[in-house]
Amino acid sequence: MKRIIPYLLGLAMVGLSASATSAGEGRAEGSATAEVHALVTPNISVTPIQPIVDAGSIQIGDLRATIYFQVHANTEAVKFWVCATDLWKGTRADGATVPPIPLNSSAGAIIDPIGATVLGGGSNVAAFVRDSNIMGLPAKETEQIAFESKDNGTFSHDVCVTVSWTLSNNEQPQGDYGGKVQLCAMVMPDGQRP
Repeated sequence: MKRIIPYLLGLAMVGLSASATSAGEGRAEGSATAEVHALVTPNISVTPIQPIVDAGSIQIGDLRATIYFQVHANTEAVKFWVCATDLWKGTRADGATVPPIPLNSSAGAIIDPIGATVLGGGSNVAAFVRDSNIMGLPAKETEQIAFESKDNGTFSHDVCVTVSWTLSNNEQPQGDYGGKVQLCAMVMPDGQRP
């Protein structure tokens, strides 16, 4: 009998334990909710509409090219600047024996976004102010000019860039001369102005 009492007591404890567990699991379903946040950061893309531009023929004098880019940003205000190279025979500056057609850096670069204006007014002609480099070709870089879109909260426009070169050597060897023009852009988050 003394052996049966602990055994029965043990069974009773297991029964109590099982009923407590089953009472806690009596709900058929449950739920909890968490709040999730994500921060959309400023971003921008710049793409040439026509990656190869024919500037025409020249014998002597000024040569101009207008290059069109598509710019998409999730901010209204964008800063632009331009890098441009001389025009090199065969589009190669390394080991060149033929002098290039020089960039007319004194004319600056015209930056004309369709559907945007210069922030605070002012000129859309960016002055060339420093030396730079585009894909191994020596270049000149302009100052930055800030523009604001007419759109609400975004900047999604074509941007025309016009650059010129001056050929003053009337004995320039004939041939195909090429160079690069690069439009650089930087978003300006809301509340940040030049």
